[in-house]
Amino acid sequence: MNSTGPGAAATDGRARRWAGQRAARRAEVVEAAMGAIAVHGPEASTEQIAAEAGVPRPALYRHFDGIDDLQSAIVERALTSYVAALAPVWNPRGTPREMLTAAVAAHVQWLADHTDLYRYILRASRMTTAVTDVRQTIADRMVGLLGEDIPGGGLPAAVAEPLAAGAVGLVDAATGRWLESADPLPLDELAAELARWVWAMLDAAFRSRSIVIDPETPLAGL
Repeated sequence: MNSTGPGAAATDGRARRWAGQRAARRAEVVEAAMGAIAVHGPEASTEQIAAEAGVPRPALYRHFDGIDDLQSAIVERALTSYVAALAPVWNPRGTPREMLTAAVAAHVQWLADHTDLYRYILRASRMTTAVTDVRQTIADRMVGLLGEDIPGGGLPAAVAEPLAAGAVGLVDAATGRWLESADPLPLDELAAELARWVWAMLDAAFRSRSIVIDPETPLAGL
């Protein structure tokens, strides 16, 4: 049988169109889900997501292989938005203090703007690997800044890696607590405080190795 003739080409074309339509519909449902979460909170149900998408609940699973697949797609979309918002992490500018403050402020601002979505991500416990991967990517970026990007070589990886992980954990935990506070600091004050705390950690590690960095002076090459 000829599997490369006109019939096979037509079948392949239909398969590609279906795949494209399915991907587009999945994206539409994920956007609707994010809208439902914004309205109903992190406990938004599949019924509420379906209503926001304008389809019956069973129709959701024409495009997703069950609730886990739907949750995974929502978390992936949310984390893509979060990573995009962290431009100051990937492209730092200014003095060390300015870089820290901008990075922390971007994190805090995204969580403040997407609090229910953030809580939804945390509730989707099966997705913790994706969250951990993003945190690790941020920490890895910070390791480079603490090491190779510091004049003279900076900190060795054996020090920079746990230090970066600790800094990321501090900011993440502190921001999470801030979101739950009945009387929270203003966002800009929280970002400034967190930047000071993180800088105190970094400065202590640098000074223990006789590296003195002025937080108000731009680093050469950055």
